[in-house]
Amino acid sequence: MNLSDPEFDKQAYFKRLESLIYLLLMLPLLAFGWVFLEKNKAGDLRSVFFDNPDLMFHGVMGIGVGYIIMRTTATWNRDMRKATEPFKELDVKLKMLRKPILYRNVLWAFGAAIGAYGLYEKGDMVYAMVFTVFLVLMTANRPTGRYFAKLLKLKGEERQWMER
Repeated sequence: MNLSDPEFDKQAYFKRLESLIYLLLMLPLLAFGWVFLEKNKAGDLRSVFFDNPDLMFHGVMGIGVGYIIMRTTATWNRDMRKATEPFKELDVKLKMLRKPILYRNVLWAFGAAIGAYGLYEKGDMVYAMVFTVFLVLMTANRPTGRYFAKLLKLKGEERQWMER
């Protein structure tokens, strides 16, 4: 197993990255909570999506959500493995993945904000599902040793070190 810095603390790295990711989620989460409570108090929540829909609004929101999901899930893992492949040191690979992971989570936070804004503007509960999709994406892909071992397709000693 190769490390360029034998003092590299992967647990601290994971915690810092995870803290930044959850910090990115805070604003859309607060907005969603506030909008949901206000719409519920006013009785403006609608569970029927096709009842008098605003097709232009929903279309634009759908395009935004679709773009974010395609941009961050379709080929992202393969591209990250390809970018880190020339490097043998695991700590270098982890440091290289920091910005792309933050960028992907910024996009997911933006997608969650789309869900909160759609709920605010139209009151359709479909936007609660949109928000939930991005919330699940952010929490399921949080930076842990197991996540990085799977992302980088590590085996043997490297996998054990990463997951410890």
